[in-house]
Amino acid sequence: MPKISLSGPAELLTIIPFHLGFQPVRSVVVVCFHGKRLGLVARLDVVDAGLAAEAAAQTLPTLLQGEPSSVALVGFEDIPDESLPLLEALASGVEAERVVVRERLVLRGGRWHSVGCDCCPDEGWLLPETSDVPAVASYVALGHAVLPDRDELSRLVEPLPATDLRHELTRTAIEHWQRRYAAAGGSVDDLPQQPAQRRRSARRTWPAAEGVGLLDGGELTARQFLVNDFLVAWGGALRGDIEGYGLEHWLPSLVGPLRDVELRDALIGWLCPGTVPLENVPADLVVMLDVLLGPELRLVPAGGDAVPDRDRGRARGLDAEGEPEGEWDEGLAGGPDWDALGSGDDVISRLAASDVEALRALHALLDLESSPATPDKAPAGSSLTDPTDLTGDVTDDMTDEMTDEMTDEVTGDSWEDWDEASLPRLLLGRLEQVCRLTPAAHAAPLLSVVASLAWWCGDGARAGVAVDQALDLEPDHRLSLLVRQSLDHGIRPSRCA
Repeated sequence: MPKISLSGPAELLTIIPFHLGFQPVRSVVVVCFHGKRLGLVARLDVVDAGLAAEAAAQTLPTLLQGEPSSVALVGFEDIPDESLPLLEALASGVEAERVVVRERLVLRGGRWHSVGCDCCPDEGWLLPETSDVPAVASYVALGHAVLPDRDELSRLVEPLPATDLRHELTRTAIEHWQRRYAAAGGSVDDLPQQPAQRRRSARRTWPAAEGVGLLDGGELTARQFLVNDFLVAWGGALRGDIEGYGLEHWLPSLVGPLRDVELRDALIGWLCPGTVPLENVPADLVVMLDVLLGPELRLVPAGGDAVPDRDRGRARGLDAEGEPEGEWDEGLAGGPDWDALGSGDDVISRLAASDVEALRALHALLDLESSPATPDKAPAGSSLTDPTDLTGDVTDDMTDEMTDEMTDEVTGDSWEDWDEASLPRLLLGRLEQVCRLTPAAHAAPLLSVVASLAWWCGDGARAGVAVDQALDLEPDHRLSLLVRQSLDHGIRPSRCA
């Protein structure tokens, strides 16, 4: 992850909107620090004085869960002093827990001042131009932009309006895909039900006798064909190979299968390693994820937190310590040692010999061995988050006034580092396009996947708006409820991994 350097409170105030993805309005933003490293960033709406203590008390457990060494409190105001009650309530709460309050800052009308500071002019200090803050260029390079407010962020994932001429045709096409899938033996068990009809749905699993289908050279079953169709669509959409009118054509294959909880969880488990252990996913499905999505689409949690190697390497043949198992040739770029199959629980050892031979041929056909994609090169997740971790190091000690110059040179960054760090925002942008093409009746599962991906990458603001949209549509959607609870309690992805 490339480092992002800040110099004093004015630069911190300038990058907060880029960090959140929108301009805070009538808000209090809490920035947590772990030494020189920025951590959790949380935004709260301004409240009246009578509600300030209650709002602070509800927020403090989340803020303190990560054990920050210090915090900065920033009020974004339209009316003078409207943020002070909540600002002071939060300050009292964190200080009672022996956390240093580094700064109390207020920004209003393009000018800022430090609360209780005698050296600030009455009119406040003018906020610098974004072009004069080097850290802004880093945010822009990582794909961050500033929308006018949180409502604009939410509009990025709004479902296709019922008034749109494409709505009925799209909804019908998705439901036709689901009927074909159910007729082929697939499960569509994530449909919302009325309370009187609610019951535990039977989870259908892939029969043990089924082969890998596309790989085994035999006849594809109808269900295997549709599952492969689903994975091809997601691989193309995430890599940007499918766009524009192509997204509308592939939309039933992208959205329809997400009502199958097994397929949805396998997709999330592949994109966000550790959330769903791959040993719980049918081996042939994991192989097809590897072939049709590829390891380059696997991300790491926010802030570069390590994912257990047993999860990240499951499809790559690593043991629990992250070392290559005997079944894999370390000299190949993720390709198996086809002549040395073992008896472990990795994917290769769970396949029939004919499937392994077919997989070898497909790897050669796709020329995977000439394009290294080892686990230690997995794309880094963007950690520019609300509310989770930011890995941009602050490159010198910050005093309580945050005015010491921070001039350590940022070294070691490469174009590859920036490309990898910008990947999460790129993937989210592509999936947001799919959200805007999806009718509301089928949007909740897709929104839950987008929310899971955003949370995993540390983008709490985007995770929040996606999961809120999902819960507005289907209040009992289980995955959406889990993501909402993770955000509300400040649970970091690495803890789940």
